[in-house]
Amino acid sequence: MSGRTLYLCAGAQSSGSTLISWCFLQRPDMDGILDARFDHLPDLPRTLSAPLPWVKFTIACFRFSEVQAHFEDEGFEVRPLLAVRDARSVFNSLIKKKYGRNGTTADDPPIRLRLRRFREDWQLFRQHQWPILRYEDFAAEPEKTLRDTCAKMGLPWDDAMTTWPKPLDRIAEPGFGNETFVLSRGNSLAATVKPVLASIKTQNIGAEDLDWLEAEFAEMNAAMKYPLHVSADSDASTPGRALPRFENTRRYERLRRKHRLSRFVSNTRHLLSGWLGGRNQSG
Repeated sequence: MSGRTLYLCAGAQSSGSTLISWCFLQRPDMDGILDARFDHLPDLPRTLSAPLPWVKFTIACFRFSEVQAHFEDEGFEVRPLLAVRDARSVFNSLIKKKYGRNGTTADDPPIRLRLRRFREDWQLFRQHQWPILRYEDFAAEPEKTLRDTCAKMGLPWDDAMTTWPKPLDRIAEPGFGNETFVLSRGNSLAATVKPVLASIKTQNIGAEDLDWLEAEFAEMNAAMKYPLHVSADSDASTPGRALPRFENTRRYERLRRKHRLSRFVSNTRHLLSGWLGGRNQSG
């Protein structure tokens, strides 16, 4: 694999990056991973149907810089791409998603921690002047944004990125696409992209979290031409801050299942012991 080029795309969760990944994987010269698990280092399939390997993952448990270093250790020359969306929109969506567990473990980290990692990667991309795709531009002018991004990545344009002729089974690893993408995907880019989805919404963000987002992402908001401040649309029932909790994690759910199973086995043994004791006494 020494010297082999790998196109590596990342974005915050709920940033539209799976749709962008789908567009690139429609190219006849590209194959790979549509949407890698966010809590695993991606493992590129050994057999690809096209010469250019592609991997997309979301920044949560791993930063882009860490996944990049992992693939460079494997002998790849990484070509980077970062999908960016207003962090308030990301938080507003992620806090309601099943995979947006606001936890306290390494595999389900706090949402604030995930977003800090994303911000650090954005700063890395700015520092190196690597290609950044702004989701709001993509939603408004999808073909133009993809054309401009291909030019920045040194890729020729291919109409397949908008017409989507490649079926799911021709992508080496098409699994784990998030539910929103699976349910909203049409038969072409024009039939799928909805510019209204790029608007900034805050109905699920408490006042304290909104203040934190606007302070933490002030530099990015200014550089990416996002509004510095937006109105809070949450109601009085929304907590000021969404507190990360161990009870939100998959690890907690596994422990609960293990505890329920242990109690079931214990109760069953107790009942069986009582039944056998009764039989022995009657005999």
